[in-house]
Amino acid sequence: MGDNKSILIEDRIKIIIAGVLCVEKDKVKTNALLDKELGADYLDKAIIQMNLEDAFDIVVPDKDMADKNKVSEIIDYIEARTDAAVSR
Repeated sequence: MGDNKSILIEDRIKIIIAGVLCVEKDKVKTNALLDKELGADYLDKAIIQMNLEDAFDIVVPDKDMADKNKVSEIIDYIEARTDAAVSR
């Protein structure tokens, strides 16, 4: 995650998560757990999922999001999906 594109994606994701969970963006650390550290419940995760889909113009299947609980897992997933969309 060193290039500018990755940094922009990471920032956008952290802003989305912070907005949904009503926390400061600085509290959304890359290694943070959505539920235990940031207080996200199932509904919050669903809203984050929808916002990610809108922001990155992708579809995130429920089964893919279900096992993502770390911010870094979401960042890696979105980066992979956006790279795949660009290479098509």
